Amino acid sequence: MKFWPVPHSFSRTLPAEGDAGCFWQDRGDRRHAGVDIYAPAESDVVAIEDGVVRSVELFTSPELRTYWNNTYAIVVQNSVGQVIRYAEMKSACVQPGDLVKAGQKIGQVGQVLEPDRIDHTAPGYIQALKSNGVASMLHLEVHAGLPLDDEQYLGGNYFNRPQPQGLINPMVVLDEFVDNHPQKG
Repeated sequence: MKFWPVPHSFSRTLPAEGDAGCFWQDRGDRRHAGVDIYAPAESDVVAIEDGVVRSVELFTSPELRTYWNNTYAIVVQNSVGQVIRYAEMKSACVQPGDLVKAGQKIGQVGQVLEPDRIDHTAPGYIQALKSNGVASMLHLEVHAGLPLDDEQYLGGNYFNRPQPQGLINPMVVLDEFVDNHPQKG
């Protein structure tokens, strides 16, 4: 059984191709490596499926981009070797090596953006999020396996390169979940 990763998200509708937060969105000098699921800060994040926590790491920081807050990423590997990166989280309640079960709380959604620090020098998609009042979300990526290290990767984006081999559109996993497990309003 699989679970929607943010039970209290604003919507279970995923960003369509070309929309803010969609997979491989063209952001000028970078491409978005996952999908964003918008939710109130501190909303619970649960494991989509069973797996092993491979790492818990700093994901965004004002030292990297002035308009970011500190957020974290949890990397979980499933039984077939795929890796899910749950990112832009306020906190994690799991540690590397932990076994997680589908539906188990692994952390909380973070407020990745600090609106007061976003000005005209920030990328257009960041300015659009500010004007739409969106500062907190779960960034979700799916990879064919480990390792995930890449010098052209930062904050959920790949800079100036084609789509990496092994990067999987997470919408496929989530669309399948939504189609097979309709939610009650």
